[in-house]
Amino acid sequence: MALYAGVIYPATVGWCLVLLVVAIATLVRVRLHPILEWVVTGMWIVTGIQAIAVVIALLSGNDAGIVLTVGYLLATVAVLPLLGIGRLGAPDAAAADPDPNRPVLAPDQIARVDAGAAAIVAVTAAVLAWRIAVLLGAA
Repeated sequence: MALYAGVIYPATVGWCLVLLVVAIATLVRVRLHPILEWVVTGMWIVTGIQAIAVVIALLSGNDAGIVLTVGYLLATVAVLPLLGIGRLGAPDAAAADPDPNRPVLAPDQIARVDAGAAAIVAVTAAVLAWRIAVLLGAA
């Protein structure tokens, strides 16, 4: 539990802050989109580590409410597919779909959609990490 409270939780919230800052910077400067893609990859890794740590904490006899804790953990994982959602408007994705009304986005539009979604996910993931920490008694 001390590992989660001392390392995992602060690292998760810190990475959410990094994601938020890079997302806002990408909204301002579209050329930062490749950096945002690296930070998004890091968010997947941080969330995976957090999920493993929460499961270990629950299995080690923590008296946290299992249903709520697992629910928040699943919500954390469920918002991750929003990261990189701009790729659905890429020309390759539109070419694979026969719907003539499917939009095709320009590269700067894809970057802005990705950045907006990343900002939303960053705030959501930080709040969910905080709720999990409260339930586990780490915060």
